[in-house]
Order: sequence, then C-alpha cells, then structure tokens
Amino acid sequence: MISGGDLEHSETDSMAFKRSKKHEQSRRAHAITRTITAVAVAFTFNSTPSVGTALAKTLTQAIVVKAVFRKCEAGNRTTCVVDGDTLWIRGEKIRVADIDTPEVSEPKCASELALGRRATDRLIELVNQAPFQFHAWPARDKDRYGRKLRVLIRNGKSLGNILVSEGLARTWSGRRQPWC
Repeated sequence: MISGGDLEHSETDSMAFKRSKKHEQSRRAHAITRTITAVAVAFTFNSTPSVGTALAKTLTQAIVVKAVFRKCEAGNRTTCVVDGDTLWIRGEKIRVADIDTPEVSEPKCASELALGRRATDRLIELVNQAPFQFHAWPARDKDRYGRKLRVLIRNGKSLGNILVSEGLARTWSGRRQPWC
C-alpha cells in the first residue's frame, strides 16, 4: 500500500524524469542540427572552388583583409593571431567558425599544446600569404565569449579547411572535442 507521502514523492520523481527525458531529447536534436550544419558547410567548402565561392557569397558580403599578422602578445591586440582558430582583425576578436584547433592557453596535455602551436603558426602563415575575405557564420554573429564568428576564404577555399586537411584542426561540429 502506498501512503500519501510516497505517492507525492513518486509523482514528483515521475515528472522530473519526464522533464529530464524531454531535455535530453531536445539536447540531442540540437546536437544533430549543429552537426548537420557543420557537415553541410564543410562539404560545400571542400567541394569545387566555384561552389565554395557561391556559398561564401551567400554567407555575407565579403570583407577583404590585407594586413600583416603576427602572434598576439600581451597588451596591444589589434591585428594578430591568438591561436589556430582565434585572431584579431583591426581590433575585433574573430573566432574562425568552421574549425576547432587544439588549445595553447590551457592545453590538457603536451601533445595538444604542440599541435596547437603548429596550428597557430600555420594560421599566421596562411593569413599572411595573400589577402583573404571573411564572412559571417550563418545564423550566429558571435559566440558565447563575444568573439565574432567568421569563415576565412581565399580563392573560394576556406583557410580553416586547409588546416583541417593538414591535420592541424577539425571541422567544427558544434562542440569542442578532446585533443588528448
């Protein structure tokens, strides 16, 4: 026999379980949507240059960047590279939206730090090779840290995808994945 207190507790547990289950389903649906978006963008940028250029034109009007980039140091961060997926362009902090690179500021292991340094150096090389365009990421202008989300494009190719093809980055899937 169930007492009144037990029944109340049982109903509360049941409602909490239903909310938890709905939350989990919603979280999974959002994760799937983010993954599909990332795969679609990555596929398009990895396709022929004309397809990448067409998508780039639909992202936003192109802003052409021609500057000399160096590695960011403490203090003045006007035009410099922070790490493999973050840079400052004319005083604005930019997150390269289509990739994720290993951390250099708070790495979880020595191999992550080493790969992160290589990704940083390579991004500096890429942005200094020739002018490039940057375009806003579809559906979001900024990340949770206030960085502007942008895709860097040169000759219809994502500079982020170059890092991915060289093993220095991953295509952005909607969440960070461990590097260690």
